[in-house]
Amino acid sequence: MTRPVPPAAPSAPAATVPLDLERMRRAGAGDPAAQAWLMTQVMSRVRRIARAFLRSSADADDAAQLALLAILESASTYRGEAAVEAWARRVAVRTVLRYVRQQRRDGAPVAPESAIDEEVAQAPHQPPFEALPREARAYLDALPEAQRDVIILHHALDYSIDEIAGMTDVSPDTVKSRLRLGIGALRKQVRQDIAVGRKRTA
Repeated sequence: MTRPVPPAAPSAPAATVPLDLERMRRAGAGDPAAQAWLMTQVMSRVRRIARAFLRSSADADDAAQLALLAILESASTYRGEAAVEAWARRVAVRTVLRYVRQQRRDGAPVAPESAIDEEVAQAPHQPPFEALPREARAYLDALPEAQRDVIILHHALDYSIDEIAGMTDVSPDTVKSRLRLGIGALRKQVRQDIAVGRKRTA
């Protein structure tokens, strides 16, 4: 007679979920130690997100502070369906994008001068325009907002299609379409610049 196969032992990530749920519950209730733990987990990523979207360091700091506050205020809603870091990234991206859109409505310059170029250079998935005649921000400025946002999220911040879909409340197919259209427009801009011999100014 075949002996029953014992159930598999729970993986380490699954074993940490109850602890994370408790920490997040306490963070949402205002426990200083739990809030400090949460900020340690997410702060560097939140700052990177803000820096990728905003020109001035002051605006990036303001957006990051708003995002961190939103994460703290929403901590009690965490249900353990994703890792804390992934959940926090979603809150942060939504908050930063709201801040960016408000800045654009107010006429403030929000496209980063050098941060995007640096993020693109360090990103694991390089966009298809390695040697640009102009800075990346100059090309991104010419794109529709939705296309610009998904290109930054995917190519500069290395989020997956599914992650971006969750952050921006659209379908993965919509994200793919925006990436395809945006990259196509970027390639066209680069080809035009190369054709006329445009080069970066010092």
